[in-house]
Amino acid sequence: MTDDLFIRVPSERLQREAAAIAACGAAPEVYIRADLLPGFTPRSIAATRKLLAAFPGHTIHAPFMDVWPGAADADMRQLSLEKMRRTMGIAADLGSRLVVMHFNYDPLYYRQQFPQWLERAAAFYAELLCERDGPFIALENIAEPTPHVALQLLEKVAHPRLVHCFDFGHHHVFARIPFAEWLFYLKPRGHIHFHLHDNRGDADDHLALGQGSIDWPAAREVILGLSCPFSIALEPKSAGSRRAAVAFYRKHFLSRRGAS
Repeated sequence: MTDDLFIRVPSERLQREAAAIAACGAAPEVYIRADLLPGFTPRSIAATRKLLAAFPGHTIHAPFMDVWPGAADADMRQLSLEKMRRTMGIAADLGSRLVVMHFNYDPLYYRQQFPQWLERAAAFYAELLCERDGPFIALENIAEPTPHVALQLLEKVAHPRLVHCFDFGHHHVFARIPFAEWLFYLKPRGHIHFHLHDNRGDADDHLALGQGSIDWPAAREVILGLSCPFSIALEPKSAGSRRAAVAFYRKHFLSRRGAS
């Protein structure tokens, strides 16, 4: 099990929480809100890069509200592309390893037009990936009951830097198949990024690991059974839940006792 651990932190709190994340033996996954993108000037990017240089690496979580890669409306799709293009530029300037994005498939609108949605969303990510070299883009599951949409999108784009972000918390609320089966169908090869947080199966509460009902020993075994590289990020809501999540992860994922 990797000890190369990331912890999600909003970009506006990175400076004051960087030391606490380092004290956990982790590195940041920096979440950038859409309304804060304009504030990433060359000067602020240089300052952020200097702050992040204290860590062996970091990841980025892109804006996700009102981002519609497969939108039928070309204007909405273009606005979403501009936001993600700007995020990828920031990530490249910072030397980020990976950028998590939501593909925001809505079955209410697109179930009857899935081939068209898939074509548009695939073109969206292909354009982002071909514009520049840089970090992975990891597409995160949200409310999908199975990996079908993510798998179709990954296969349609077929780019080595487009990978999956598997969120255990979202899966526990919304999925209709076990996580082992999800990952079996997905067959991750090049890389997979995991989001770890807990809940009781009825709401996306982002509890610390061990405070909900996710079967973390089984999750650990599934992750260990992968033949591809992977990375892990915790997504706590507060300093207290961060400490509890890191303690649980260190004990149950990394320790000799957790390995038994």
